[in-house]
Amino acid sequence: MSKVFVYGTLKSGGTIRGLSGFGDGAVIVGKAKTTYPDYKMVDLGSFPGVLMGGTNYIQGEVWEVTDDVAEQLDAIEGYPDFYNKIPTETTEGKAMMYFLPKEYEKYPGPEASNNITTEGDILIWNNG
Repeated sequence: MSKVFVYGTLKSGGTIRGLSGFGDGAVIVGKAKTTYPDYKMVDLGSFPGVLMGGTNYIQGEVWEVTDDVAEQLDAIEGYPDFYNKIPTETTEGKAMMYFLPKEYEKYPGPEASNNITTEGDILIWNNG
């Protein structure tokens, strides 16, 4: 089992691929946010991406997943060819988080996206 921090379509209730649809292979630990404000969120259309080197916290959920579900998530997220991943400190402990390379900074951020809500210095993806 390992922990993963999700912030977009993998969150509970995500209609396309929410982790709540993975059965016993994925158990929610709880709502969480990153411990440090080191990130930027961009809108890639039907899903978000997070980049390193920003100034915001990211709100999401921490899930405990089996090795099989972790492999499925890597395939869904296109790891390592599209997203990369890194252990990230969250309010629910350390968990793996998928992030994008710098070339995705050109996509709309919270100031130009209807799907990203800003609450102070916290970024939240609203479109499941």
